[in-house]
Amino acid sequence: MKTLNRQINISGVGLHSGEKSAVCLRPSNIPGISFKNAGGVSMASEAVVEEDSRLTGFCLPNGMKVRTGEHMLAAIAGMGLEAVEIEMEGEEVPIMDGSAFAFAHEIKEAGLCEVEGEAKKCAVSLPLTVEEKNGARLLFALPSEELKITYIIDYTGTPVGVQRASFTVTPDTFYETISRARTFGLTSELDYLKREGLARGGSLDNALVFDEKGLLGGARLRFPHECVIHKMTDLLGDLTLSGCLPTAHYVGICAGHSIHAKLTRKLKAIFG
Repeated sequence: MKTLNRQINISGVGLHSGEKSAVCLRPSNIPGISFKNAGGVSMASEAVVEEDSRLTGFCLPNGMKVRTGEHMLAAIAGMGLEAVEIEMEGEEVPIMDGSAFAFAHEIKEAGLCEVEGEAKKCAVSLPLTVEEKNGARLLFALPSEELKITYIIDYTGTPVGVQRASFTVTPDTFYETISRARTFGLTSELDYLKREGLARGGSLDNALVFDEKGLLGGARLRFPHECVIHKMTDLLGDLTLSGCLPTAHYVGICAGHSIHAKLTRKLKAIFG
């Protein structure tokens, strides 16, 4: 199985807490994603999701709490890292530029090596479906010989509009495209986020923000469908909490963290 050649350290600010935080990713001979603190080591598959609307937040048996972990977890999965140990300073993973690229880049720079042990492999053999809002939000896991994601978002009436994208997920496609897509939001959502105590560390340096006319602050998209592609990052990260990212064609229609969590729980029940 593949682990890191060397330790990685990444620090920054938490998107929602606004506080400084840091993560350390280390080589490991334990298959999967493990989290270490003074309470011991817990696996990502043991996570209990506590926040799944605007972010992915979870707690672990060793007492560790992790908020906004989806971009880091997506980079681990997308770059083919099969065994890694994570320690954190603070509860929130640094937001960096709002994408998974900083994590993907550090993993690529460190490089991967083979160690003894076997990573768990699994694949969806029958179609799985979860939905919300009477079918207005849908997420499918369909049998496939390769890991693939197709995603559709519908923000009709805003500059984001309707977007669709589809990728076979490999370390190359993740690094070159998927990982570079940044998180996004609308100015109309800011009051809600403020009431919920979220986005305290948010800025135009770590998120794409749209008003009724377009992007604020003179920002430019990295590619035309950056918003929908970022949803793929969120989905990949959320699915890692199943303990085994099953090979499948995942199709999301107006989905998000909460429905990602529902599919993750279903996959965990099947493959865990």
